Amino acid sequence: MTYHAAITNSSQAHHELPVSTPDDVDELLTVLDRDDVHTVTVRDGEEDPALDVQVHGGYGYLLYAGEELLAYSVGDPDSPALTDRSESAFPAGSGVPLEALRAALREFVDTGGSVPSSVAWQEATVD
Repeated sequence: MTYHAAITNSSQAHHELPVSTPDDVDELLTVLDRDDVHTVTVRDGEEDPALDVQVHGGYGYLLYAGEELLAYSVGDPDSPALTDRSESAFPAGSGVPLEALRAALREFVDTGGSVPSSVAWQEATVD
């Protein structure tokens, strides 16, 4: 499988980055740390599980969307909500350390889109 990161920046321009190796994950984390980058969606294909990912204030935020689960990462209780900064509306307390974000991204890609066990999850409510 070849995963791709669909990147949206502040001007709403879209481009993709391949994500299949540890070096690709590290490159994606570098891109995510830019101020002009908003949420990135990592997936293999349109019907496959996806991870929405964002980096803000030294935290990594994750939203897993698959058939078995729609959930936010459980992170540092002091991490702020990103409701105004993201379409994914990450709640307060869902930001994880960047090393945990890196591990979750690698696990997602290496396991073919399975829910990463390297972070805890809280189910997302659908309005």
